[in-house]
Amino acid sequence: MDSTYQIQPEEFEILIVEDSPTQAERLRRLIQSKAYRVRVALNGQLALALIREQKPDLVLSDIIMPEMDGYELCRTIKSDPALREIPVILVTALNDPKDIIRGIECGADNFVRKPYAEDYLLSRISHMLLNLRLREGPPQEVEAGIALYLGNQKHFINAGRQQILDLLISTYEQAVQVNSELQARERQVIELNMRLAHHAAELETINREIALKNLELAEASRMKSAFIANMSHELRTPLNAIIGFTGALLMKLPGPLTPDQDKQLNTIRSSARHLLSLINDILDVAKIEAGKVTLALERVQCQDLLNHTADTLRPLAAQKGLALSVELPGEVIVIDSDRRALTQIIINLVNNAIKFTDQGTVKVALSQRLDASQLLTEFSVTDSGAGIKPEDQSKLFQAFSQLDSTSTRHAEGAGLGLYLCQNLANLLGGNLYFTSDYGTGSTFTLALREKR
Repeated sequence: MDSTYQIQPEEFEILIVEDSPTQAERLRRLIQSKAYRVRVALNGQLALALIREQKPDLVLSDIIMPEMDGYELCRTIKSDPALREIPVILVTALNDPKDIIRGIECGADNFVRKPYAEDYLLSRISHMLLNLRLREGPPQEVEAGIALYLGNQKHFINAGRQQILDLLISTYEQAVQVNSELQARERQVIELNMRLAHHAAELETINREIALKNLELAEASRMKSAFIANMSHELRTPLNAIIGFTGALLMKLPGPLTPDQDKQLNTIRSSARHLLSLINDILDVAKIEAGKVTLALERVQCQDLLNHTADTLRPLAAQKGLALSVELPGEVIVIDSDRRALTQIIINLVNNAIKFTDQGTVKVALSQRLDASQLLTEFSVTDSGAGIKPEDQSKLFQAFSQLDSTSTRHAEGAGLGLYLCQNLANLLGGNLYFTSDYGTGSTFTLALREKR
């Protein structure tokens, strides 16, 4: 723009043609803020009526509108000798070059692409109005225009040199703007790539540290398991001797016993057996965590296993005045499993049920059904004890976890029974779950799947 010639915005009236009231109001506020006089039309037909009523100095028009679009409005203005000198700027979101050529064919003086910077739009308006002032003077010879080929199609542009120059300048400025944006995006991409490379290096370092820590943890776990196993073996040897000798004394092999001696020896043997049970649990957990448990699969008759287990534990239930019942199906159920691991799970579950039930019944049940093309064998143990509080249920399968409640503090144990059962169930390819109503009782179920 020539710095020696400046326009006075208040001398010019601009007609905004925009079918969106929101966009029209935005443009009106923007253009009026620079002291231009503004009128607004919501489509091409209304705009023509306003133009013929009073010619504006410039038309700023959207392209896609109902009734009469921006192309048709521009063509009508430029084909009317009384209106053709009015500059027309088309505001468009269309990016196809053919759309731009179509606008030029209609006689558009300039284009502004959406989304646009407000300063850029105002500079285009100012530039067009300045050119309008500069062109005012003696009539110039009409120029024939130019032919343009795009996509094997010929487009004839009937425009003057000044109009074509304005369009070229507009296109160049938009290209510069787009290029600046692309350069800014490229700088952002480079910066992000540098950050990504930095984070990748940090992540690689962290992964190496984690791998090292995992090795250290694995070694510590191995050493812990080895220590527990060795200590358990060292403790089991004298305990077995204590149990054996107290048994011999109770059988009165060395001679008769007084009632007090008999009671004290029974206490010693009971305590030794309890301690041996805890040590066995610790040893089993150590083996599982060390991955040293080997399963011996065999055909297991489930009814026989449960009956034998119930016969073994009925005296323990009777000591507390509890009934231990077994509910079995009529059809014999035989599965492939590890008899020792399966028996250990059932014994632990029944022991727990007896331990935490003060009155009523402990029931052991067996069932089998088809589930998703697999045979599902379920062993369940139901008690009529106090049940488990909802807030304690998430801790039930944690190692060394004992529920801290008045109803369970008197119960003996290291809190390994259910943890051990769950791990054994996983080794057998099954899962252990429970349901419990606090104040009513609990049911623990071992579910084993076998493909049919």
